[in-house]
Amino acid sequence: MKINQKWEWVPEELRESTEELKNPARGWYEIYTFRAEDGIHPQELRWSLREGETLALVLIDLRAYRDRALENETLENIRSILSFFMQYKKDVILRPAYDTEGKGREREPEEFDTVLLHIRQIGAVLQQMDHSVCIFQGLLVGSWGEMHDSRYLTPEHLRTLYGTLRPYLGSEVYLAVRTPAMWRILTDEERFSRGDFEKTTVFDDGILGSMTHLGTFGTMTREAAGWEQAWTRKEELEFLDHITRNVPCGGEVVSGADGSKESVEFAINELKRMHLTYLNCAHDRTVLDDWKQIHLKVNGAWKEHSLYDYVGSHLGYRLTLRSVEVKRCLSGKWELELEIENTGFAAPFQEMELFLVLETEEGIQEVPVAFDARACCPGERKKIVQRFRMDCVNQMKEKNTAKQGTQIAEKILRTGARESQIFLELRRKKDGQPVQFANEKSADRLLVGSLQVRDR
Repeated sequence: MKINQKWEWVPEELRESTEELKNPARGWYEIYTFRAEDGIHPQELRWSLREGETLALVLIDLRAYRDRALENETLENIRSILSFFMQYKKDVILRPAYDTEGKGREREPEEFDTVLLHIRQIGAVLQQMDHSVCIFQGLLVGSWGEMHDSRYLTPEHLRTLYGTLRPYLGSEVYLAVRTPAMWRILTDEERFSRGDFEKTTVFDDGILGSMTHLGTFGTMTREAAGWEQAWTRKEELEFLDHITRNVPCGGEVVSGADGSKESVEFAINELKRMHLTYLNCAHDRTVLDDWKQIHLKVNGAWKEHSLYDYVGSHLGYRLTLRSVEVKRCLSGKWELELEIENTGFAAPFQEMELFLVLETEEGIQEVPVAFDARACCPGERKKIVQRFRMDCVNQMKEKNTAKQGTQIAEKILRTGARESQIFLELRRKKDGQPVQFANEKSADRLLVGSLQVRDR
């Protein structure tokens, strides 16, 4: 830097946004139902996709195959369905099921081996293709595929079903079962004590429907019920709070707040304790419509916003940048210091990459920032301090080479009255999909300030 020049960091004002962010693998979802034997018409189907939706529950009706194997044409239909949602960047909750009308025992196969065969066939499809499935919900059996009313829900059946499916899920897909008790059947107490949860989680289709969430919880204490039976609501919520900290948990709300302050607080606290990542946007419509009419009596950014908007915006992770500062250090290095708060109900369950982006008229320079988003638990703030060099170029854009990138960095420092805008950019690691910060004026990247070199 020339002796007559002074470097200056000029921060942007950081305000929390109240918008619902279109971030991947979280939020409201809608159910899309397909018959396995039918093909799809992508150009027609795309018009049914909801604006701003990042999640879709894909329900594949297997009823026609309750007594036989899935045909090759049927498996190709499943591939086409999954490819369609991947093309439109929808993360998929996949639920193959024999029933879509509440007739589980009537519709499921008479032979258990047929269920296992179908699991292997569908699992092979997942292994053989690129897809956007992040959650495999249920194990095919029961009414609506929701693990109600089935002859195949004994501990022995559940372990066999899971043991058959598990090799096909890989490292990216989670299995979600209906109750914490079912989760415990698949994870013995010794493994639980070691923190060995594998890729298993819970979906609850009776959230707030009663004090037991319509049978999701029980009435006996843990001591009286044992490991594999349902416990009291208090104990099950404590258990869910523990096992869903870093995995996706979701389902359906079937009863809600009556508008009183106590009821609203109860509903929000319940969803927070479950670390809910996703909810059905259409069930129960009566409850959700009531939520749209309830306005929060709180201070801060969410004052007078509806309960529906608040819940929708806080499903899953919601990363808010609270502070950022860039300082010049000795030996030509710079120090980035920032603080990120997760105000959502849950932690991200997929890997993300954070970048510091410097932009001038000459081009763009990216510097990777060490940040494990999955460790950013709800309600916590993470402070990140990292030193870097201005010539640390990871990726150049707009036809600039690495050598040109270094020249850009040098120009920022030696040219009078020049400015480099500083952005933070967060992306999902597996596909580079942008993740927005919950700050005003945030888009695919967030402007946090500028570096300026001025004459003294």
